[in-house]
Amino acid sequence: MLIRFRVCNFKSFREPTELSMKANPIKENMENTYEQPLVGRLLKTVAIFGANAAGKTNLMRAIIAALIIIRTSETRQINNPIPLIDQFAFSKDGTKETSFELEFSMGENRYIYGFSCTSHQITEEHLTTYSSRRPTRIFTRKNNEYEFYNSEAREQLQPLVQRNTPNKLFIATATIWNSELTKQPYLWLRNCIDVFDSENAAMQSLELYESDKTGKLRSFTNNLLKEADINISDFTVESREIKNAPPLFLANYPAVQKEYKVMAMHTIKSINKNVSQNYLLPMQSESKGTQNLFFLSPWISRALDNGYVFCVDELDASMHPSLLLYIVNLFNSPKTNPHGAQLIMTTHTTDLLSSSIMRRDQILFIEKDNDTGLSDLYSLNDFPARTREDFRKAYIAGRYGAIPNIL
Repeated sequence: MLIRFRVCNFKSFREPTELSMKANPIKENMENTYEQPLVGRLLKTVAIFGANAAGKTNLMRAIIAALIIIRTSETRQINNPIPLIDQFAFSKDGTKETSFELEFSMGENRYIYGFSCTSHQITEEHLTTYSSRRPTRIFTRKNNEYEFYNSEAREQLQPLVQRNTPNKLFIATATIWNSELTKQPYLWLRNCIDVFDSENAAMQSLELYESDKTGKLRSFTNNLLKEADINISDFTVESREIKNAPPLFLANYPAVQKEYKVMAMHTIKSINKNVSQNYLLPMQSESKGTQNLFFLSPWISRALDNGYVFCVDELDASMHPSLLLYIVNLFNSPKTNPHGAQLIMTTHTTDLLSSSIMRRDQILFIEKDNDTGLSDLYSLNDFPARTREDFRKAYIAGRYGAIPNIL
């Protein structure tokens, strides 16, 4: 599970900004939290609100950038730039590094991993593990200087330094060369956190549909479409490989690029309703909301089945508020989410601003200072609690900020 994500000097986040999934010591909606060894209670969902252009998408892009830099490290040639580094543009103070740090738990262990970089070089990197309450630092790196903190780490990792390059992350290089000390945290970073890219939704999702040999994902999607009151009873997915396709930098990219044909099945009754007939329509003929839900479904299912982290920008895009609440409840409910999967989303749906649905610490806001261009992330829990407070009414009234200043 993700404990926190920290970013500095990326797009509108010039200052260190931290997204925390730690539950505050409040008793409301305890089912929305999950008890994790060595960590305590973590939130299953957080919803991030804010005006347009406040920085919500920039926060998601920061997570995507960190993951892509990690996941493409092993294939990066020595002269290749580090992708997606987009530093705060309105600064003349000479700050050149972008920093990312993730704290997460996997099984009985907890890890802190972070790095700083320019578009050409990793300038700092560190890995710390907790197998008990006390931390064990595995390695730190300053440019091309490495330090290992015990005999096991020195013996296992020191010989691998020469196999790394200035533009590669050592955690990836060490894992490729079979280091047991870096393997588990690297695999979590590679496999256990997903970011949905709506601009490349088909490319991300259809391979999961194609690999669904048991039909479990098909059943999950059909049920989700049914809950949304969408008249699709089933679907088909066919593909062919695209030869010599250029490489893609996506957070969850397929190994082989393919061209897909997706058909949605509609069961339509005759006018007198005594005869039913199945009709197949191309998925691109369906509404935007239907397409979004269809492509989101594999990642929601994957997260719930495995206890993964799922991040999505504007989950409510072209989606009815009732369906959004249904999806949020899938993650908050211990019955449908027994493994502690987490949902991190940006949204404009104020129906979520209810104490019967979300805890105070599950509601976050992003506000941008238009004078400086800086985005600020903060929690509803930072505001004094009021008895029987109506979150939605207070937000719309501007009590928490993070709303458009319409003249």
